[in-house]
Amino acid sequence: MDRMTIRTMMIEHGFLAAMLVLVGLEVVVLGYFAYRISRVLERVEGVGAATYLEVRKVLGQSR
Repeated sequence: MDRMTIRTMMIEHGFLAAMLVLVGLEVVVLGYFAYRISRVLERVEGVGAATYLEVRKVLGQSR
């Protein structure tokens, strides 16, 4: 009986360790996606600002 309890505890410990690793991997993947999205948004913001300045320059020349 005592041996079965130790085995059950070891299985539970292994399962919890595996779940902790899984959660860690999910955090890494989600962090990577958030980083990539922020980089894309920075580029989009830069393109928008450059377009605005170019349009302002062109409209200023036509006056």
